Amino acid sequence: MSKPKKSKRFRYNLESLLKVRHIREKQEQDKFSELSRILEEEQRKEEELNTKIEEKYLELRERMSGVMTNLNEIISRKFHLDTLKEKLIAQVEVVKQAVTKKEEQRLNLVRASMEKKIIEKDREKKKMAWKKLMDKEDSKFLDDIATIGYEMKRRKKNEE
Repeated sequence: MSKPKKSKRFRYNLESLLKVRHIREKQEQDKFSELSRILEEEQRKEEELNTKIEEKYLELRERMSGVMTNLNEIISRKFHLDTLKEKLIAQVEVVKQAVTKKEEQRLNLVRASMEKKIIEKDREKKKMAWKKLMDKEDSKFLDDIATIGYEMKRRKKNEE
């Protein structure tokens, strides 16, 4: 850690690094938000497929429980249901991948946030050290003024 220097105002030597870390954290936050939005969209699609399958099953049951209609129509509906199930399985896999990507991005965001906090903490420590130095220098200056005043009074008294 570098030693604080006497100056009129505090200047942090790693200010540019702090700005970069802040920008990087903001970028990671934006990526995380985007992945969260994508995950919600994929989950919504999965729910839509589930409800569509439920509706088609109900429709197929109604057709089968009623008067026997065309067997080819029932087979084609069954085939359509199988196709929807395959789409649902694929969609579940897409949701799993989206969850994985979101979790990885969350870890990246946490890492970027921690890196920024480390630099901010260092900045605060250096600022406190600078304030202590300034207080010490001020008290030393006031002591010097008081000593000079005392010495002048003592000399005047001795001259009289």
